[in-house]
Amino acid sequence: MEDEEYSFIWETLSELQMVFHPKYSPKGNIDYTSLLTLKNTKKITVMLDRNLLSSLLRLSRDGCLKDEEEMRTVALLMTWMIMNNFPASAGLALKEYATKINDSVEPKRELREFNNIFDYYPSMIWLRLAEGTLSSIPECSLPVDPVITKLEYNEDDEHLLMHIAEMLHVVWLCRRRDLSPVEKMLDFLHWNYKYLLICESTIAYVAMLFTNQLGVRAPKNSGSNDIQKILEGCRNQAWDLNYLSNWSNFHYYEDSMEDIFMFATNDTQLKMIFINTYAAGGVGALIETVFSKKDSQRIFEVINNNQGSKRLRPDFGTHPKKYFHQLIEREKQQVTEKLK
Repeated sequence: MEDEEYSFIWETLSELQMVFHPKYSPKGNIDYTSLLTLKNTKKITVMLDRNLLSSLLRLSRDGCLKDEEEMRTVALLMTWMIMNNFPASAGLALKEYATKINDSVEPKRELREFNNIFDYYPSMIWLRLAEGTLSSIPECSLPVDPVITKLEYNEDDEHLLMHIAEMLHVVWLCRRRDLSPVEKMLDFLHWNYKYLLICESTIAYVAMLFTNQLGVRAPKNSGSNDIQKILEGCRNQAWDLNYLSNWSNFHYYEDSMEDIFMFATNDTQLKMIFINTYAAGGVGALIETVFSKKDSQRIFEVINNNQGSKRLRPDFGTHPKKYFHQLIEREKQQVTEKLK
């Protein structure tokens, strides 16, 4: 690989703002000097979201994508990971698919396809595709028998269930036209502190949503009168937040771990949530930006009153999933009553 090609990969990937980490790429602009130094002491893994994994699998099956920009973007990410020996992780992306179709066999087949991609294609083919020298690649012809593993990808994890409950409450608040943005924010915070753990990414999302920030959308179908469509939209939005909350578990303990996990996405809203969660000043700076000074003070008062020992944490009991399912059902009933 020539120096110009090497520079092209790093610079273009940073311009696209696709790979994130609070310390090494808080806004998607990768600090390549620090990251390359880190390689000497840590194993760096890149977690892919569902959209990126789906695009990569379609590309290997068909040899090209209808959207040329999408195809070259995926190829660029592959080039960057391979040339730096950064393993890719598709676990959460496979789990999202499994929970959507409620099946574990097909995701295990996708896992085989995903592994095949790294075995089948020469590394330079991705660079040539990314830079436009190639317009397609050979279709991957390796067997796609499901990977044999005891993992049940189609089981909803606790993080996802919490986010589904959150999104149902968000939909209820979005339909409350009698409430101002700050009143919706305060209601959500009180509810969140009472029933669930606090997720910074969720707080960033609802703060931008309730203040109508450009590019931030309510859960899909939130304006529908069909509760099943609303629930489906809440699950989709919950998965976006689930990537970030699951990833944050690794991030907060990475000083004592051998691995560093970076998160890769090309979803505009997910990028906004990440950046505004981990940029300088964090969620507090975001709240001060999107709310007035008076409203921000009201929000910070609620937050400060629930910090540390001041907060009475909810008791999930010995069966947390049962607790979360019951909470989801209550929120679902509340939204249903609003539809009436």
